[in-house]
Amino acid sequence: MKIKTSAAIFAAALMAAAPFSVYAADSELVYDDFNKNDVNGEVGFVLPKSATGTFTITFDSPEGKDIPYYTGSIESGKDYAFKLEGRDNTKDDFRTYTLSVEITGGDYGRTSVAFTDTINGTGDDTFIIHDPHDNPDTYQKCVYKFTIDDKDTGNPWDVTASDATSKTVAVHLNASIMGDVTGNGIIDGVDASTVLTAYAKSSVGKDMGLSDLQQKMSDVNADKKIDGNDATIILSFYAYSSVDNEPMTLAEFIKARG
Repeated sequence: MKIKTSAAIFAAALMAAAPFSVYAADSELVYDDFNKNDVNGEVGFVLPKSATGTFTITFDSPEGKDIPYYTGSIESGKDYAFKLEGRDNTKDDFRTYTLSVEITGGDYGRTSVAFTDTINGTGDDTFIIHDPHDNPDTYQKCVYKFTIDDKDTGNPWDVTASDATSKTVAVHLNASIMGDVTGNGIIDGVDASTVLTAYAKSSVGKDMGLSDLQQKMSDVNADKKIDGNDATIILSFYAYSSVDNEPMTLAEFIKARG
């Protein structure tokens, strides 16, 4: 088996020599035909402080596609390791494992876009967990290490460090989104209402009731003031993005409006 890396990978760091502790109450091996004698690798997860997550591991093989292997929940402060069975790299004997992880946490308690990675039994990949005889004679360990930051790169996460057997990826759950005044990770009618309420307060000499960051996220047309125009743009964008399967960004939407 091999780890197939891509630009869509979150994070992996090489596991320490000491074995990871698996928390059985939080995770479950759901594959009935698991054979511990075929195990020659393991994958682990480490989460940042106060974060939680859910994960699944499935596989494709001559047996079928998307066969459930592991499923469960994970949290910070614990180390997890999940054993993987070795297979050959032939057409009739292979395993392509796919893991998927969603992280919840950060300043706003948001849930990340699912990270997926493929642990492949074929192809020229870097990290190898391969057993040509279904009888383990090598053993590899890899841990996916997730971090959270506030950078806005246009991606839900980015690889920040990588080598042949390790990756560190920042998940941008704390990033501020223009128009997302409430900070819940989406732009909707509540944001428009919040801006309109703030404008109404300021119109009669009252404090807007918005933090500095919220005021910055409210001025979507960048005219250095918060008023009904901003609320209208946010509401219009929400209506548009609710019906478009591949909507533009708010900045693109504003530019298209002229």
